[in-house]
Amino acid sequence: MTQPAVLENELAPIFTTKAPFQLPEEAKDLIVKIMPYIAVVLLPLSILAILFGGGLALLSFFTLHLGASLALIIMIIAIVVGLMAIPGLFSRSRDGWSKTYLSQLIWIVSMLVEFHILSAVISFLLGMYLLFQIRDRYVN
Repeated sequence: MTQPAVLENELAPIFTTKAPFQLPEEAKDLIVKIMPYIAVVLLPLSILAILFGGGLALLSFFTLHLGASLALIIMIIAIVVGLMAIPGLFSRSRDGWSKTYLSQLIWIVSMLVEFHILSAVISFLLGMYLLFQIRDRYVN
């Protein structure tokens, strides 16, 4: 078995056994089926958004708004990790799930760097809940 990802062992019970409700098996199967296609569509759109907004963030670096520039760099890292997860999502491998999980964590860090606290909390709760609900569908 592969090593658990960062904080995975600590977060797993919170979003599975201790969660107020569990997703039905049919919903889990549906999420697992469509998740790779959603990633294929949304990750390139994220790249386009960074390309268009990235110039502004780089300009903000020169105006001493370091938070936006740092968040941009962190977002790029999250997108690269997300792109690396796509083949694993199609094959339903544990590695694909782990990279998606890490991408989500990195994305949340970028939100926190920009002080988007409420967005980070909502993304964390919803994203982790969905990811941990389908975690058992991804095997080695």
